[in-house]
Amino acid sequence: MIPGNIEENLYYIELFTKKKIRNPLVGNHISLLKGHGYDFWDHKKYEFGDDTRKIDWNATARMGYTLIKNTHEEKDIDIFVMGDLSNSMNFVTGRHSKKELLLYITAMLAYSALSDQMRIGFLGFTDQVEVVIKPKKGRTHLWTMLNQLWDFTPRKHKTTRVMPAFEQLRQTLTRMSIIFLISDFYFQENIFEELIFKQLVSRNDLIPILLKDPFEENLPQGKGFLRLRDLETGQQQYVRLSGKNRLLYSEHLRERHRALIRQFYQFGLDFQEIQTNEPFYELLYSLFLMRKR
Repeated sequence: MIPGNIEENLYYIELFTKKKIRNPLVGNHISLLKGHGYDFWDHKKYEFGDDTRKIDWNATARMGYTLIKNTHEEKDIDIFVMGDLSNSMNFVTGRHSKKELLLYITAMLAYSALSDQMRIGFLGFTDQVEVVIKPKKGRTHLWTMLNQLWDFTPRKHKTTRVMPAFEQLRQTLTRMSIIFLISDFYFQENIFEELIFKQLVSRNDLIPILLKDPFEENLPQGKGFLRLRDLETGQQQYVRLSGKNRLLYSEHLRERHRALIRQFYQFGLDFQEIQTNEPFYELLYSLFLMRKR
């Protein structure tokens, strides 16, 4: 059951979302969820600046020059939230835990879908698919989804693998969907090398949302030893708090982060990074406005 203080925040998110979306009866409203249209119309020759994700590689191979698919906007698009429910999402040193942020972001997307009369579903995963909620409309469905997300508790030392969740979507999606992948992206596999990932990206609109905790960027100041315990494997490690170790730690995480962002850019993915100790409402809203433009 969702605690009272978190439920109050969910009602605030509902008010914030309604305020940002204009009433369609009195003018053009801003949809937070509209993505790229994938309803095929015809081909045209590729020109500099065109969306490379629309390249038709089969037609290109036949014709000998690059062709892209002209599309018109698909009005009936499903929204899927892929939520990381592994134990690492319970890590917290900031204002919220990552799991709380997952709940709040899912709520913001769901309220927007409700305002737009769009269907939204949820797929929660650890190292396997744990929660599957088919896309539907309506406020009752919204709260069912949020309660199931919050009430799920992974078994002890539950690790993270996203590929089973991608495979589930590949088997069940019958039309283009917008997929929000919300996680800290501490996966055991390299998803960018997997064929299933490439197929999903080519056929759907995937939006990664990277959740970060401030402790994950730097070791604390001080002397002595710090005991670290992996929330997923249960393994423990002692780290000496020295200037050299702080430098090695921060540089390792920065390089991992740079590699992840490079992959997002390589696949042409819109993405957003959100810190657990910072407000996120305007960050997400700015992402949606950027995509709309």
